[in-house]
Amino acid sequence: MHVAAFFNELYRTHDRYWWRDKDRYATSPEAYPYSLLTQLTLRLLAGRTPGRALDLGAGEGADSIRLAILGYQVDAIDVSEVAAEKIRGFAAEAGVQVRVHVADAADFVPQGHYDVVVCNGLLQYVRDKEPVIRRMQAATVAGGINVVSLWSSYTPVPEEHSLVPVYCDDEDGEVAKLYQDWPKELCYYERDKPETSHSGMPPHCHSHIKLIARKRPAD
Repeated sequence: MHVAAFFNELYRTHDRYWWRDKDRYATSPEAYPYSLLTQLTLRLLAGRTPGRALDLGAGEGADSIRLAILGYQVDAIDVSEVAAEKIRGFAAEAGVQVRVHVADAADFVPQGHYDVVVCNGLLQYVRDKEPVIRRMQAATVAGGINVVSLWSSYTPVPEEHSLVPVYCDDEDGEVAKLYQDWPKELCYYERDKPETSHSGMPPHCHSHIKLIARKRPAD
C-alpha cells in the first residue's frame, strides 16, 4: 500500500488520530511532560520574533497549528489529501491560518526560507533521505532550527506497521551524518518506547531519533 492511501484511510476512520489530548495546541512547554521534542522546541522559540515555519509530513496539523498560534506563517505539507482537509478544518477551529499543500516530501521543493522547519514522523517513510534533508537545510535561515523525529533501527519495525514500506535510520546513520556540522540543541535516542500516540493497533514499541539542530550563521 502507498503511504498516501494508508494515511488517507487512517485519517478517514478517526476523528483525531494524533494528539488526542485537549491541550494539543498549548504553547507552554510545561503542557508537554511526555514530549521532550515539543517541550524543548517551545522553549527555544520563547522570546523569538515569529517568522516563517515549514511542517513536512504535517499529519493532522498539531505542530503547524501550534506554530500558527505562536504567530508563525506556516506552510504544512502532507501527502494525504484527507490530512490536508483535516488541517484546514482544525486550523479554522483554532482560529488560525495555515497554508496547506498536498505533496510528496520526496518531490517537494520549499519556496523561500524558514525560521523553523519541522519534520516529525515523516522520514521513516522516505527511502532516500538525503535529498529531503538537504532541501530542508537549504530552506532554513541562518540561526534557524530544524526539528526532526523519525524511527530508528534500534527496534525492528512492528508487524502492525508492515502495510507500507518503512525505512528506519541507524542512530549513527543519514540524519546524524547530515547534521554533524549543525550545533545541536537536542540529540536524543529514545529506545523501545511503548506507542501511546495513536489507537487501533495492538501494543507495540518504537525507537526514535529526536533532533533539534540550529543552522550556523553564514561566514
